[in-house]
Amino acid sequence: MGRMFSLLLLVIVGLGVGRAQSTTTIFVPLVQTPPPTVAGYLGGGQNDVLVAVSITSTGELILAGNLPSLAGVPEVVLPGGGAGAFIQIGADGRRISRVIRVAATLNHAAFGGEGAAVGCGPNGVVVLDADLTTVRWAATPGEVVRCAIALDGRVAALLTTPTVLIYPANGGSPLAVNVGGTAVRDIAIDSTTGLVFATGYTQAASDLKVAFLRAYRLHDGTLAWQRYGFSAGVVKGAGLAADSEGRRLAMGGDGMLYVAGFTDGGNSIFGRDPADINRVLSTSELIKYDSYNNPFNISGAKSLAWYGRFDPASGTLLRGQWLLTRLSDGKGNSISIQGLAAAADGTLAVVGSAACCLQGRSTMQLFGQTLGSYESGEPFVLIVHPAFMQRYVWTALAAPGATAGSSPAIAAAMTADRIAVAVNFTPAGSRALVTTGYPVFATSLGGADGYYVTMPWGR
Repeated sequence: MGRMFSLLLLVIVGLGVGRAQSTTTIFVPLVQTPPPTVAGYLGGGQNDVLVAVSITSTGELILAGNLPSLAGVPEVVLPGGGAGAFIQIGADGRRISRVIRVAATLNHAAFGGEGAAVGCGPNGVVVLDADLTTVRWAATPGEVVRCAIALDGRVAALLTTPTVLIYPANGGSPLAVNVGGTAVRDIAIDSTTGLVFATGYTQAASDLKVAFLRAYRLHDGTLAWQRYGFSAGVVKGAGLAADSEGRRLAMGGDGMLYVAGFTDGGNSIFGRDPADINRVLSTSELIKYDSYNNPFNISGAKSLAWYGRFDPASGTLLRGQWLLTRLSDGKGNSISIQGLAAAADGTLAVVGSAACCLQGRSTMQLFGQTLGSYESGEPFVLIVHPAFMQRYVWTALAAPGATAGSSPAIAAAMTADRIAVAVNFTPAGSRALVTTGYPVFATSLGGADGYYVTMPWGR
């Protein structure tokens, strides 16, 4: 996974006295240190929960979450800081450099240009400079459930009502956008297009949820475009009966908008043009190549997943794909996406929790270890080719001889050759997650724990 070395072209020029100038070309292997492979728990004796993860430009990991106590770790406590914290881990993935306590509780966190970060929770929003110890600004608009920060420092904050607040880069009075709908699940922000995005669903009828994806202009909050969001009559008129929701958003390193959705069956709006429900998506728009991205042979209520790449400026769907698991008898089964990240070339990371079973689950190996048995709600990590035509990685995380149920992967970050994933581990019985790399300050000490894995990924 990843490139282990490249060739250094060394040109030696000889200038001998009384001789013609000559050159000699020598190819010398230039050894490059591959990205680290580390997986381990992160927590103390109390319940610990992670909410976000990032990889900095210098290779450090930044995890965010609620960790009441981490013994023996350097701490910086900012005003109002408590369990809600950013955890800075060295580039080797093994050692915690410091913990920066920024809030009593965090619901979410996000990372922007040049390492700036935003944390949000019941007490509002706090924005930090790249050093993670300098508070750029803070606000207390009420509880914020999701937040996003643009490359230019502007911040979007999702309140418990279907309202998004858009803050200038230096804080100050926000612009309020009423998104509407029954529930807004996630937001994203993009300074290049000058748009903020929101996704969720509307209870369009007593028996039908309909997903929406909307974009609003940052300067005045007006609607730039909407996708999905069809009325119940239109959806039912098209013969589509499955509930649908927009669940997660992410701005990719390629500048594209990535969307993850839920549907309770394949007879869903995600198989249609987001702007024209009567047009079935073509095979170049909705990519299917095996039974794990083709929703057939499904009986009963199943929670299927869908993800897509959109042009953020126009709202045009560029590529989409279903995601489901399969039982041993071949019937389709449930899977839930809880985090997205995309590299600069469009390689996509998808994480969440799964019912039985991922492709090849019974013989799955990771880090040279044969993984433990399946249990409902186990975490998964999926890495998808930019054209959505291949899975580079699709793996569970159960430790050998154990299970890992009810322990979702909740966030991911990607670089050109490295992925980092955050998981919330729920202990019970023989549950355990696979570990490697011997992280120094990351041991399961009791109660629920955070867990992280970072590793190279290969093309």
